[in-house]
Order: sequence, then structure tokens, then C-alpha cells
Amino acid sequence: MQVTKNTKISHILRENSDAIDTIASINKHFKKLNNPILRKVLAPRVTVEDAASIGKVSTNQFLEKLEKIGFEVIYDAQDKTKNVIQDDAPITKELKLVQLDVRPTIESGADPFKEIMQAIKELRDCETLEVINVFEPIPIMSILQEKGYKTWSESVSPNEYHTFFTKETTASHQEIVADMPIAEGSFEEKMVSFGGNIKEIDVRLLEMPEPMVTILKEIEVLPEGFVLLVNHKKVPQFLLPELKTRNFAWMQKDIEPGLTQLLIFKK
Repeated sequence: MQVTKNTKISHILRENSDAIDTIASINKHFKKLNNPILRKVLAPRVTVEDAASIGKVSTNQFLEKLEKIGFEVIYDAQDKTKNVIQDDAPITKELKLVQLDVRPTIESGADPFKEIMQAIKELRDCETLEVINVFEPIPIMSILQEKGYKTWSESVSPNEYHTFFTKETTASHQEIVADMPIAEGSFEEKMVSFGGNIKEIDVRLLEMPEPMVTILKEIEVLPEGFVLLVNHKKVPQFLLPELKTRNFAWMQKDIEPGLTQLLIFKK
């Protein structure tokens, strides 16, 4: 099995169950994978890159451990483990907190992802969501940062983390989107210019925030000279600033109600 920074931990464990011990040896945080309930919640959502961030090691250090037990690995040329913890976290006691304890959900064997996203949806501009968990939820922190939230985490004990999510009050999405690099020319001309170098995906049936997560993962592995053709329900406003930071341009074409096509490519 070939493993990259984007490989899910669940795929690794499915291929080799002994990998649990190897991963657990990297950092004490990963000993949680020995718990079947936590493994069910964590493994399908956490990538190698996420796990490296949780374990406070580099992505390539994590991959090296997997290589030693027989996995074929592709090392990360940039080797930049994601940092989703904010150094300039606000003073918690000064915030208007909405608390959500997802530990009972995890203990039941369920995934708290939808519960957290629903709480985020109901959050008012003046409020900060405080999620109490048994581990640091790196994947959700990354997703919500991409959606314009400020997030940071506090370790209360080895098995209790308080993670905070608050809406950023910087430039509005309208201001950011207005400054986006939209390519010139017609949609059809641009698509034809790539010839057969087109990767097409359909995210219309995915639940939020999976469409954006899927698109960002696809452009990470998009071959040089290719364009990503996305079938979406609408123009994803939260995605556009992320395209800008990754030096991608985009074009759109409304096909019919409920179907908008996007072309995403390197500038």
C-alpha cells in the first residue's frame, strides 16, 4: 500500500492492524487508537498530515515510521505539518461562550462531526463555541479555519481538550471574493485550452463542508498542466479565498438551477 500525507489513518489500519502500535509509539496522543470507540471516530477522518500535527511531529517523521513496517511511502517535499493552533488566542474569560461537550457522543461510538457543525451553524456573531473533547480535533479545526473561523485549543488534562471556534471579524467574504483572480476569456475557451488534461468531480450530493474539503484535496494532487472541473450546486464562497492563497484561478458557468460548473487551475 502506498501512503502519502493525505492517506487516512483508517486505510492504514485496515491494511495492517499492527500499525496501531507503531503509530502509538510516535506520541502518547496516538495511544487513543487502541480504544475501539475512539479509533472508529478518529481514524476515518484523520489523515497522516493531521495525525502528525496532533502528535507534534513532522509529516515525514510519521511517514518514516510507517515505511519501517513495510508501507510504501511518498515523502512530503515541503514537509510542512499543519499548524491550526493560534498563538494569539483571545482571553477565554472575556468571551461569550457556548459550550458543547461531545464526550458522551464519542463514548456512544458516534462521530460528533455533525453535532459540532450544527452548533457552528447556530452560533451568533458575538458568541464563541467551546467544544469539550477527549482529543484535539485537528481535522475540524482545519475545516473551520478554511471557513473563516479563528480556532485554538487548550489542554486541560491528557484526556480533556477544550477547543474554541469564533468568527473572524476581518475582511468580509464579499471583499475577499471581489479580489479573487478570475481568469479572462470564455469558460469553453479555457476548458478547450487544456485539451484532455481535465479532472472532473461532482460534489453536489456531499454534505457541508465535504464539497470544499474534497475540492481542496483534489487541487493538492492536481497534475501540472491539468484543470479541475467541478460540478457544484452553487459558487462556494468560502472556497474562493482558499484558492487565492494556493495561487489558483477559477471560472464559473451556471448550467441550470442546482448545477454550476467551476474550472480551477494554477495561475
